[in-house]
Amino acid sequence: MRLIHTADIHLDASFAGTGMPASFGNRRRQSLRDVLMAILQRAAEWPADAVLIAGDLFDHERVTPDTAALLRSAFERIRPVPVFIAPGNHDPCVPGSPYVTDRWPDNVIIFDRPEWRAHALPDAPLTVHGFGFDGFDISANPFGALHPPSDGRAHVAVAHGSERGRQPSGKTAYAPFHAADAADPNLHYLALGHFHRLTPITGPFATTIYYSGAPEGHGFDETGILHYLEVEIDPPQDGPPMVRVTPVCAARAVYEVHEIECDERSHSQQVIDAIRNLPAPEARERIARIVLKGSCPPALQSALPAVYDAVTEQFAFLDLLDETHPVEDYDALAASGTTLGIFIQRISQEIADAPDARTRAMLERARLAGLSAYRGREMPIRGLERGNM
Repeated sequence: MRLIHTADIHLDASFAGTGMPASFGNRRRQSLRDVLMAILQRAAEWPADAVLIAGDLFDHERVTPDTAALLRSAFERIRPVPVFIAPGNHDPCVPGSPYVTDRWPDNVIIFDRPEWRAHALPDAPLTVHGFGFDGFDISANPFGALHPPSDGRAHVAVAHGSERGRQPSGKTAYAPFHAADAADPNLHYLALGHFHRLTPITGPFATTIYYSGAPEGHGFDETGILHYLEVEIDPPQDGPPMVRVTPVCAARAVYEVHEIECDERSHSQQVIDAIRNLPAPEARERIARIVLKGSCPPALQSALPAVYDAVTEQFAFLDLLDETHPVEDYDALAASGTTLGIFIQRISQEIADAPDARTRAMLERARLAGLSAYRGREMPIRGLERGNM
């Protein structure tokens, strides 16, 4: 049997707050659509015996009728391949959801409540089990309650939840469970969603358990190549079926975060060359955050807007952050007896007395702003301070 396992696509996701222009958010939403269409095309051409979507297919609060129509059409096109959907915390089965209001093709099976339900494929020795969220927080947690029969069929399950042993830092737990409790000798593969990175779950149990991760990133906390999974299950030969899992990258865009130290760089071309020489994923849009660190001579700081203009064409989007500090003799300036010297003396004392790193960084930025204004120089860029970023 051949299965495709994906999750956490988040169609119609909001990219507000990322610092990207509104038009770029539209491009990102289209890219997520394109990724899903490519996965479904692969399902039809391989062909897969089933597609497993382990929740958060779309964002309920933003999903449009147009996106729902696209999904119905796309699932219809890959018939007779069945599509099994286990709604998660972002796309729960609630009143007003397209899962409830729309008429889906007959090859789409939506697990619409928080209890395990089984669907046996009529033309293959495969049974798919699943459950779905009935609210933005699930009303019951079915993990640990699935015990398939030993009937010679391959049994797989699809669900959305948080395996406690692999919970990422800062990620909210939904339907939490321990892998050993969710596993069962007769459950051969458990397809999970909620964690956005490819995560195999191993332990002293027979069930093969994977989070597919999101097939494309949604922000700078989801960098690098992400995946969907192709799963092959060989029929049992005097034992449990053999399960093989192959990660496949379908992302059209890749998020990157890089730091460039400026301590040894004396002019802008050195920074430009360093950015141009950063490793680049092949044939994918690059969405990059590049942080300039260390000390920086005034001549180089004043040239940073030109650095941005020189390299921006390499990227679909570039967030260039200047976190350098100038090579300045503030002690000499403070002792100069000028108005600038008095300003530097006072703010340098505030920096020395700062109660925490964030306040110190803000005061250092204010000192640099005052110095730039006094000298009539453009303030070095940081993040989205430039209007065209």
